Amino acid sequence: MRTISAGLADGDFRATMDRDLVSKVLNGTRWPTAWQLDSLVRWFAGRAIDGRNPAIEASRFLGLYQQAVEEGDGTVRAPAPSRSALLVYFRRQTWSGVLLHDGTVLTQSLDLAEESGPLNGDRVEVRSVDGPQNGSEADVLMRGTSRTGFTVLAPRHPLQGAAAARWAPAPPIGGRVRAYLTHTSRRDNRLEGLWLAGTVLGPSGPDGDWQLDMTLTIEPNEARIGDVAAGAGVLDESGRLVGAITRRLPGTSFYWMAPVDTIERQGVSLRPR
Repeated sequence: MRTISAGLADGDFRATMDRDLVSKVLNGTRWPTAWQLDSLVRWFAGRAIDGRNPAIEASRFLGLYQQAVEEGDGTVRAPAPSRSALLVYFRRQTWSGVLLHDGTVLTQSLDLAEESGPLNGDRVEVRSVDGPQNGSEADVLMRGTSRTGFTVLAPRHPLQGAAAARWAPAPPIGGRVRAYLTHTSRRDNRLEGLWLAGTVLGPSGPDGDWQLDMTLTIEPNEARIGDVAAGAGVLDESGRLVGAITRRLPGTSFYWMAPVDTIERQGVSLRPR
């Protein structure tokens, strides 16, 4: 505690803390100010053996701090991410999707003959990736018009085993993210859940998308991925969704996501007002 306190006093940090305050904050009996948290995180990150960037770590912890303040009791509750992941079946094709707070489903733009309302002669079905296999037929509420536009669907009855996604702003460049996608198993040709971890590279392209480098450890001859990636949610380290996958560069680990503000500009309400 003395070493940390002295380091904060001697270094270029936003706050100084005596050893008693450092002890109380670290053992959870004292809620720090934002500047105290920023200083502690930067001090520890600067000494981490894995070479963490203090600025990136401070930004990440500030996001967690703000979420904890919003919760009211100082606790960040991350949802079970896979329970927000959905599959959308339409015209013998499969997309990924995310359940929104009002019970509707966000997915990538479908090739729709109708702009809105129930589809005539076409059946759209949604179901949870890891939930019960029985899904729900859905009506189309809206369709995006841009290249990275999104479709919003209204299930005709509530989805069993699904949880509404909780959203957050895009993480900083260099921040870590993960996505719950699906792949086709070569063993039995079934769709299975698949976690990919990656890094935010930054804004890329004219549509407001952000580029991601997502580690892909599955050999191409073992599984097929990419055809059901569009519309999948992207999570930050707190477990909140920061965007949705729009596309992938074939044969690479590069994906693009539309962040929250880009999706909401298309008229989609992601969070309760």
